[in-house]
Amino acid sequence: MQREADSSPAASPRVRYRFLRGCITLFGVASLSFILGAAVIFFDLPSSSFLRNAFLGGPAFFDPQQAAQQPAKRPAAQGDPVFTIGTSDKPDKTCDGFTLCMCSGGTRAALINMRGEVVHQWRAPLKTVWPDAPNQPAAGDEHLVYFNDGHLFPNGDLLVLAEGPTDLRKPSHGYGLVKLDKDSRVIWKYAANCHHALDVGEDGTIYALSNDFVDRLPEGLAYLPTPCLVDCVDIISPEGKQVRRIRLLEAFKKSAYASLLSTLEKPKLFNDVSPPDEPMPALREEMRRRDVLHTNAVTVLPSRLAAKFPLFKAGQLLVSPRHLDAIAVVDPQTDTVMWAARGPWHAQHDPTFLDNGRLLLFDNLGSARGSRVLEYDPQSQAFPWSYPDESGKRFLSRLRGMCQRLPNGNTLIVNSDGGEMLEVTPGHELVWSCSCAGFELHRARRFTAGQLSLLTAGQRARP
Repeated sequence: MQREADSSPAASPRVRYRFLRGCITLFGVASLSFILGAAVIFFDLPSSSFLRNAFLGGPAFFDPQQAAQQPAKRPAAQGDPVFTIGTSDKPDKTCDGFTLCMCSGGTRAALINMRGEVVHQWRAPLKTVWPDAPNQPAAGDEHLVYFNDGHLFPNGDLLVLAEGPTDLRKPSHGYGLVKLDKDSRVIWKYAANCHHALDVGEDGTIYALSNDFVDRLPEGLAYLPTPCLVDCVDIISPEGKQVRRIRLLEAFKKSAYASLLSTLEKPKLFNDVSPPDEPMPALREEMRRRDVLHTNAVTVLPSRLAAKFPLFKAGQLLVSPRHLDAIAVVDPQTDTVMWAARGPWHAQHDPTFLDNGRLLLFDNLGSARGSRVLEYDPQSQAFPWSYPDESGKRFLSRLRGMCQRLPNGNTLIVNSDGGEMLEVTPGHELVWSCSCAGFELHRARRFTAGQLSLLTAGQRARP
């Protein structure tokens, strides 16, 4: 019988040959499909957008955090942070005051004194502020939503920006703005994809970063993959109503600085832009290009400083598109970038205007020795001051970071990844430090006692 013949020793090689031939054929088809798919994506051929979505959606389906825009971070800590003062506390050299801190682990903010003691705090769970939001975190994950920036008014009202993790339902990590009174009651809320940073002008107008997830880009930018995130500056009234929106990609494209956008074009080799040990470099680079600018700061130039900056005008906006490694000034009257610069900084954060006509910024990755703070003169393009120098305390914050020039000339530095604050003198001396071990320190800003009327009698910076 045929069955008996097939089971004979002579038939075994034929069976093995058929099996091996099938495996080779299957492997060949899979390899050819992979090569063709990679070519479609690499050369932006028709159907590349569909394949990109599948390529990016796979990791997001199995692990949304793996597909996040930023490199993997440690799990967010839960509970309230404990602020611990370091050994380098020199009261005769510090600029004493109260520091507003926003950490990972929940939508709360704390005002601490120079001893690290919490003198006031605000809490606003997302389910309380936006109970009907479709993108509520799962039970037990509320600590993944956090405050990332805020503006503290003298009476204790706090305007804050809420962020959270991205997933397939919500590609933007921005949740919106909420204004709280000193007792954490909601005054108003602004539900939009607000992210990273905000500022408040002299007349109370609010400038907040937001983004849109779009399928089409302006003409001439076809080299960028779609759909993608594009950044905007939302101009909002003091009552929380949108006045209008500045689209930053268009502001660059119609300016004399449009050539900066060419840095977003696909590199010839993914390895040219990824560290040797970076996991899935092609995926990382593809996702970087999908968050087109990744703007992380907006600051309005006040009229009291305008004379110090002859290149700019009062009311113009200093922004920081991280993925361009550039800082820029946008004119809200024309919605155009009227000045921009690149320098030795890389993946920078928190550029601000200084009283001396210079800019201060946090340089995350521009130095092989770690992160640093640079003082930059936009006219001479010089760097009159930086920290750390050869003997300063070294730190590394890849994802966030900020810096503030204090009234006495000291500089407050926020090492976000390390969960610490450093106060240093113009002579690079470390005179105060504070840490919140186990937590990322998203923001910290120092206020003098005279700036805060919410403080009760007897509350001092150094009790």
